[in-house]
Amino acid sequence: MLMDARRALPGSSFDAEVCVIGSGPAGATVAAELADRGLRVIVLEGGGAGRDRTAEDTYRGVAGEGAHDPLETVRQKRLGGTSAVWGGRCAPLDDVDFTEREWLPDTRWPIPHDELRRYYGRAQRHLDAGDCEYSAAASGFPEVPSDVAADAAGTEVLRWDDLWRWSPPTAFAPRMRALAGTGRIRLFTHATVARLDRDPVSGAATEAVVVPRRGQEVRVRAREFVLAAGGLESTRILLASDGYGGSGLGAGIGNAYDQVGRHYMTHPVGEVGRLGLTAAGRALGLGYAVTPEGVYARRMLSLAPSVQAEQGLGNLKAAVWFADPKDPSHHDALLSTFALTYWGMGRARAGFKSAGTHAQYTSTTGISRHVRNVAGDPARVVRFARGWARPRLTGARHLPSFMPLDSSRCRLRFDAEQTPSAANRVTLDRERDALGQCRLRVDYAVSPGDRQSIATSLTLIGKELERTGLATVDLSDVERVGDAPMTDGTHQMGLLRMSDSPREGVVDAQCRVHGSPNVHVASSAVFPSSGAVGPTLALVAMACRTADGIS
Repeated sequence: MLMDARRALPGSSFDAEVCVIGSGPAGATVAAELADRGLRVIVLEGGGAGRDRTAEDTYRGVAGEGAHDPLETVRQKRLGGTSAVWGGRCAPLDDVDFTEREWLPDTRWPIPHDELRRYYGRAQRHLDAGDCEYSAAASGFPEVPSDVAADAAGTEVLRWDDLWRWSPPTAFAPRMRALAGTGRIRLFTHATVARLDRDPVSGAATEAVVVPRRGQEVRVRAREFVLAAGGLESTRILLASDGYGGSGLGAGIGNAYDQVGRHYMTHPVGEVGRLGLTAAGRALGLGYAVTPEGVYARRMLSLAPSVQAEQGLGNLKAAVWFADPKDPSHHDALLSTFALTYWGMGRARAGFKSAGTHAQYTSTTGISRHVRNVAGDPARVVRFARGWARPRLTGARHLPSFMPLDSSRCRLRFDAEQTPSAANRVTLDRERDALGQCRLRVDYAVSPGDRQSIATSLTLIGKELERTGLATVDLSDVERVGDAPMTDGTHQMGLLRMSDSPREGVVDAQCRVHGSPNVHVASSAVFPSSGAVGPTLALVAMACRTADGIS
């Protein structure tokens, strides 16, 4: 059954065995897993089939200390959640992310990696990401050239056997409609959850209070509740569930020790350097390749765990990236086409393309010179488009991105681990949104220590690329990392961190909220450490594990 909650009579109520809040990758996974076991499931999605003004308003936040992308640009309140704009990049976390690292306090998980690793295969199937194989050597990538003194995995310093793999990308809205259409779940759209009410004695949640319109309430009673509304929105719901008649200004569920919303982490990202790939570097296959089962993949570059430990560094993944398109002095028609396209989307504030690392293109200068570059070599643009546009736009699996590596100049793009800090947090503000709910206030910054770790890691990676003869490397601009904006909030981790004790986090090792035994969280918000890869595969694996814990 699919129902618009705005059509429900005010004050009406519905019952289920499990209430899942959110229909993105985590919520859709939990709903499908539980429906397969015959449980009666209601899914509450705050948005509708597409973008709408009210939904976007409820996702706007209030800027606090530091800098962060506008909250409405880094998430999607709609059926299928942010999967509607997801790029599809998948990779598992690393063993080092789960270990006790004295140089990175508060990053230990209360579960071993093996506990999550056993769910990666199921997560791969939910994400259509092919085999659960993340070794380049085992995935048909080129062998290491004979003139490079290294094995298939890399050197003692630099590792290059790990992969990113890409989902088609999978959007979860069609799956949710199919589940609802066959009667396996009841799916409510425009069903923003204002709060969870709970029993004052046991602490167990009793019902989700839904606000389809300002002043209208609908209630959903259930035995178990799963918060899968994304890191920021799941945090808002717990903070607003204060037991004070929905004022939104109390302590919140799971917040006895002021832990809800703290330790907010994302992935600092950026591009630096000037690289020239040698013949050996090109032969190693540092661009996109297709695995035997037809999945797009590419190598990650990272420092060996022993080097991270010796140098006291956080985790970081890098890849060879195309040259900086913004400066028209490159005289490259293809790069100018890219710069003009992203400059236009940024000026138009076209969703994700105006946020995060994409926001840099709004500062593109020399527009007329870019236009002349394009006009001077249209054949290059046409050649690239012929080989790129079809798989990007019409293939069953979309080519993940623009990635010409045929230029004499390239860069290193990085995704870095962020150290958890209690000062990075979200709280409820007194300002209200279109539905009368408190907006989120965000206080967030990337620390000087994390910035120095990124710069050191990139320098070591660059030196090893040059030592092995894979590239000529100029990282004279690496100091830019020290003051780069790094405001991307698309990966929302740490806000509801997993811990052994409520003094240290919000959920236990089974992802149940401390003090509320029937409230589960399926979100990357539970990650105690961020790792250096996109969280989607791990959060879907965690969602499978959470579903297994519900009977």
